Amino acid sequence: MHTDLFSALLNHENRRGHPILSAMLYSFCPTAARWWIAGADPEPIFDPVWQAIKDWDSGTNLTEQLENYGLDKVIEVVDEYLIAVEYYREHNDDDLPSPELSPSFKGGKIPRECRFEAESGIQNLGGNWDNLFVFVRTWAFLLDDWRKSIHIDEGMKYNLKLETVALTLPDYRQPVHFETLVWHVQAGHVREARIGVLAQGDERDLLRFGLLSRSSPQGNRPWPNLPQVYSLDRVTGEAEQAKLPVSNRGFLGLVRQLAEAAEEGPYLPLNALQRPSVCKGCGYQHLCYHNSNLTPHLLAEK
Repeated sequence: MHTDLFSALLNHENRRGHPILSAMLYSFCPTAARWWIAGADPEPIFDPVWQAIKDWDSGTNLTEQLENYGLDKVIEVVDEYLIAVEYYREHNDDDLPSPELSPSFKGGKIPRECRFEAESGIQNLGGNWDNLFVFVRTWAFLLDDWRKSIHIDEGMKYNLKLETVALTLPDYRQPVHFETLVWHVQAGHVREARIGVLAQGDERDLLRFGLLSRSSPQGNRPWPNLPQVYSLDRVTGEAEQAKLPVSNRGFLGLVRQLAEAAEEGPYLPLNALQRPSVCKGCGYQHLCYHNSNLTPHLLAEK
């Protein structure tokens, strides 16, 4: 899910057709770029991982947040799940990331009576009970898994928050306001910023990595260092430092080509043809699908 990208499209401070956003959207899906350039707004899909990160940064604890969502009836079940995950992690191979994802783990089930009692509350998590344990696991485990994977030791002082940064390039000085995860780390006398980008499996959005590595924080103060950008696996909790196999000059040319393609086409539905699972997290899927079939206007030639 590219929640950060669709949030940026809906940010009224970002102008429609901005070349950087156009390039990012065309790289994600040419058809999505077509809808945005034509004036359509996306309808974001609820992202329990993103929501957990936002709520974690709000100053509440997990129990308080579940109560705020009207999910107090499931807190006992959630507590049992957290204990089960802790136990399972302690008694399984340390080299296996998130062993609770294996089929042999039996936790993470909501009794029928709890579902009935919390039916209205689950609407705050997208109306899907599967989101509850994704939300809880992200809050309780993945955030710390990512911290370890990006080499922030427990003894280091740090804070993590969703932060709006400015994306610019030499040819495009007007910034794109873009929300991303930022760890501010104090390592001895040195301050560092480390940026995290949500991904899944072998998915790598190199354009997003490159733009965030060239980003700047809001306000007049620059980053304390050239920020390291990490790909954060939203399922396993693993992280990998992003490496962009293109020079600065080549990167600018790549953005320019993608932005031009977003304006002129072609708008081929590549994800729908090759990776339809990606479409499930796209804010434009309502324009591309009807009753599980591709819509006629999606297939219409420009």
